[in-house]
Amino acid sequence: MAPDAAMWKALLGACRIHGNFELGVKTGYRLIEAAPADHAGYVLLSNIYAMNGDWHGVHAARKMMLERGITKVPGCSSIELNGVWSEFIAGNTPQEKKGEIYGMLEEMGRRLRRAGYEPDTTQVLLDIEEEEVKESSLAHHSEKLAVAFGLVSTAPGTAIRVVKNLRVCGDCHSAIKLLSEIYGREIVVRDSSRFHCFRNGVCSCGDYW
Repeated sequence: MAPDAAMWKALLGACRIHGNFELGVKTGYRLIEAAPADHAGYVLLSNIYAMNGDWHGVHAARKMMLERGITKVPGCSSIELNGVWSEFIAGNTPQEKKGEIYGMLEEMGRRLRRAGYEPDTTQVLLDIEEEEVKESSLAHHSEKLAVAFGLVSTAPGTAIRVVKNLRVCGDCHSAIKLLSEIYGREIVVRDSSRFHCFRNGVCSCGDYW
């Protein structure tokens, strides 16, 4: 049987995980051929180029996306508390508890580093040279904002459940694993692919997602 878009997407994900950029680029174009109206193919191809530091390739992928009128859905994470949903977008938080949330982000960063966490700046898929800017960008991803909100808004030991409209990034995945152990919380993140149940520093996906 001929591979469909889902198969190409799975192969492209494997190329990303294992760092096979050459095959990843070929697979990215085959995915776009299979599903030309789906923004995911263009974004994943752009990400493969970015992870290899090929910013010319990133520009080409984004230009092709723009020329075809394909738009990318912005990433956001949501958390429900007491029947009220709060939504977070990278670098932006609701005014409610904004100071507490950013204070918790700073605390999370300190405790993560003491636990041995190092920001994975390869996940910053923008042409930015300054490492500090890259790390700041990672620290304000929507998943981390939602988790910070959950930590300041619930009692110790309460499970935190987050829904993300896109796939959770690798850096956030590593950070949330540690946070589940540091704060003694079960943290469940439902992204566009699957449930990730983080407990005691381990994720249910086995780190292959």
